[in-house]
Amino acid sequence: MTIDTDKINQMYRHHYHLMPECGWMNDPNGFSCFNNEYHLFYQHYPYDTMWGPMHWAHAVSPDLIRWTHKEIALKPDKKYDRNGIFSGSGLQVGNEHWLYYTGHTDSHLDLLYDEKFKKKSDTAIPASEPLIRQVQCLARSEDGVTYKKFLDNPIIGIDQIPEGIRIEDFRDPKVWVHNNKFFMAVGSKSIENISHVLFYVSTDGVKWEFLNRLTLGKSFGTVWECPDLFELDGKHVLLFSPQDKPRVGYDFENVHSSMALIGSFDYSTGEFTVESDQEIDQGFDFYAPQSLLTLEGKRVMIAWMNMWDMKYPLHELGHGWNGSMTLPRELSIKDGRLIQRPYHTIENYQDIQVELNDFIISGEYKNDRLNDMSQRIDIKFNMEHSSHFSIDFFKGAKEKLTLTFNKNRNQMVLDRKESTYAIENLAYKNDYSRSQNIDLSKEVKLSVFLDVSSIEIFVNGGELVFTSLFFTEEMGGLVSFSSNGRTHVNKLLKWTIS
Repeated sequence: MTIDTDKINQMYRHHYHLMPECGWMNDPNGFSCFNNEYHLFYQHYPYDTMWGPMHWAHAVSPDLIRWTHKEIALKPDKKYDRNGIFSGSGLQVGNEHWLYYTGHTDSHLDLLYDEKFKKKSDTAIPASEPLIRQVQCLARSEDGVTYKKFLDNPIIGIDQIPEGIRIEDFRDPKVWVHNNKFFMAVGSKSIENISHVLFYVSTDGVKWEFLNRLTLGKSFGTVWECPDLFELDGKHVLLFSPQDKPRVGYDFENVHSSMALIGSFDYSTGEFTVESDQEIDQGFDFYAPQSLLTLEGKRVMIAWMNMWDMKYPLHELGHGWNGSMTLPRELSIKDGRLIQRPYHTIENYQDIQVELNDFIISGEYKNDRLNDMSQRIDIKFNMEHSSHFSIDFFKGAKEKLTLTFNKNRNQMVLDRKESTYAIENLAYKNDYSRSQNIDLSKEVKLSVFLDVSSIEIFVNGGELVFTSLFFTEEMGGLVSFSSNGRTHVNKLLKWTIS
């Protein structure tokens, strides 16, 4: 039995972000258009609010904001995927919707779960190393609702993995078409624990040949998950999520990160030439981004709004659901860097505008018209005559999520430690803040999206983005400002979002 949706605790449910109807959610999968409708699948375990044998849940949308759930599209029920339908991609091929995914088998999980994935087994786990294999598979649909697995799966087996790559870490196929050929990028890891992306090519999307590989060495993590390659503004962009990438200053502060490489991809050789690299999101909760080309020709990205190796308050509180997706973000390239902006369709759900112009904040400032648990706030300010400026969100008597700007250090910091249900990093103690350098001698522009238990902060037109979950017991919707010196607010706009 799945979790009873009638018993889901609604306290922290979002208003305008995609969530599971019940159970566990992680990576977005199969993000694609089919018959002029947007489809998003995601890693899903319907029997618990923690990770389990993965299914593909399925939702559709006309605008990437309002989603309607369909029946579960893929379940782990074949010999080659019995322990999990891992991440992958989707695209329309003729009149069919094709889903590419990783079939995962793990003898360790065979002993933990029964064949119907309803209960844990009491069978003892052997001391020997469990055999794990990952292969690439295909499922197809004519109606965008019912998906049938390809009879000749897997379409890429372990015999097609290049020498030196681990069969345990060969996953997350992203497939696209260029000049009537199919191309695939797959995340992987070498036997030396060095991350790679493998490129394959096909004339029919079924029979594949290895083309080339890309690696940047040990300093870029142990495995690259969820690769996604596309063309944007005259360049090629490769998105991926490196596990265990070391921290560098204020960058890569999460145990697992998400990155973009900008450069050029040679379709004849499969060689990717890197011109620049960057972390995609500077916050706590952003992983496994996946993109599509919208019906109007915009490149839009969405990601899992959560993180691995963290304490999960929704699970511990027994709310019956766990996980959500970020807002869709339109991508562009400016001065060699990836820029992210909230996709414009969110504006169709914004209402009740508050506008404040040309005022000074000195000390504490509050305005009851700005208090809300689900809203957007755009603010432009300069700190010519102040040294510190801070904004508290979700503020109650004892709780708050604080964004601080320190002009002496040219630094901005997001701090979420002051919560009854503080989200703990299981790898690092007292890991409650994320920081970035920013030029505070200039005007700063923020677009802040609050949604009951999440925040997404777009800085200076999307040059930086901070994404974070935040669970407050008080459910305080107060927004307050504080300035050491005189901070000049040029303009502040507020909308509720329903």
